[in-house]
Amino acid sequence: MIFIERSKSNPYFNLAAEEYVLRNYDIDVLMLWESKDSVVIGKHQNAFAEVNYPYLVENRIPLIRRISGGGTVFHGKGNQNITVLKSSIEAGTQVDFQTFTKPLMSFLEQLGLNPTFEGKNNLCIDGLKFSGNSAHVYKNKSLHHGTVLFDSDLKRIDEIINPGLSGFEDRSVKSVVAKVANLKPFLGGKADYITFKEKLKEYLFKYYNINIIHHFTKLEQSEILRLMQSRYKSWDWNFGYSPPFVFTNEMPIENGYLSCRMKIIKGSIQELMLMEDAKPLEFINNALVNKKLMQVSIRSCLAELGLTDKKITQILKLFKLSK
Repeated sequence: MIFIERSKSNPYFNLAAEEYVLRNYDIDVLMLWESKDSVVIGKHQNAFAEVNYPYLVENRIPLIRRISGGGTVFHGKGNQNITVLKSSIEAGTQVDFQTFTKPLMSFLEQLGLNPTFEGKNNLCIDGLKFSGNSAHVYKNKSLHHGTVLFDSDLKRIDEIINPGLSGFEDRSVKSVVAKVANLKPFLGGKADYITFKEKLKEYLFKYYNINIIHHFTKLEQSEILRLMQSRYKSWDWNFGYSPPFVFTNEMPIENGYLSCRMKIIKGSIQELMLMEDAKPLEFINNALVNKKLMQVSIRSCLAELGLTDKKITQILKLFKLSK
């Protein structure tokens, strides 16, 4: 196994790098990396139903879809990511979360902690989740990756991730609600984040018998950047890849109420019934068909129709695109 040194904190690049390595390396690989604040959803999730979209827009936090399954996670300061690529794996045995998480659990046990493997792919301490994991299989190779919350902003995580938002009807993979915790409080001051990362890296090097450190070449970086632009920064991938769904909502306004029912396919409105006091607003319904379900697109269309800022804000709030 080799170790690929990665210092970039660009979340788009980091996810593209994982896919590039999976598709182009035929040797086992370990990567430890971190990203700036970002929300990463599973391949088969409904981006609109998993997160507090208005919060992401207001705070300019990107949402990115990964190629592996599983639920929604938050990447940011104080969150270490671990990626292991295994090549030439026997068919049917590529996905093994217990084997993948074993070295991390052993490392934490050496620090005096008592981690447990719970559910399908989570690591917990005292019933609190500190690590979520997922995997992706490509030909005879597998990619396992997971987060490790050490000193993350848990309040921000609670504000961003909202699995099971009401009003959505779909067949997407849903995130499982779990109480999360950082590792730092359990260590009682034994290690800060930098020390923790260094010790973890040293332990994994010994565990996997790693003696080769590789840095992406200029050519590799160029290929990763191209993949980043074509997929991971694409709205069609991050939002449009969401499974088809139906969204319904109703909210009071001055002297009445607004309601809607819309069918979304590939992130765009295919059918819409927007009503005010049970009366269809046909001119708006017709104008919004085929528009992307995104704040800037809907706002622009409604402004072109001559709606007031107040009415536009009400409709965006109804669609859960604004607070």
